[in-house]
Amino acid sequence: MSPPAALFPQLEQLDETATPSPKGIVLLVEDDESLADLLMHLMARMQVSIVHASTGAMAVQLFAAHRQTISLAFVDCHLPDGEGGDLCRKLRAVSPALPLLLTSGRDQRALEGVFTPGGPCSFLAKPYMPAEVMGRIRSMLVGCS
Repeated sequence: MSPPAALFPQLEQLDETATPSPKGIVLLVEDDESLADLLMHLMARMQVSIVHASTGAMAVQLFAAHRQTISLAFVDCHLPDGEGGDLCRKLRAVSPALPLLLTSGRDQRALEGVFTPGGPCSFLAKPYMPAEVMGRIRSMLVGCS
């Protein structure tokens, strides 16, 4: 499924060949299905493997099943069954070095308690542009290889 050009107008102009494709699997935790579809499309263009969860509970199950190969958790901070921060703390309890990329449409300062000790942690404010998403994912995955 191609994303609507009106939502991501620069998508066709991105140069995915500028840097090597990152390795690993991204655990994408996003309850907004249309946004999740767009993010999965972007990651597929980067040749990044994805496992998608729409709730925190589903994310915990997927993480348990794929823990050895998940290289990054991309987590929406506001999920239907809880806060992304709580999910991140659960993931870090099992895998302290797991890189976390949190996203929210709310002010980052309100989420300071979400940033848990351990591996790399970054924040991406919504709305974001495709190049920004791809660059952040690439840098976090390549930095962890």
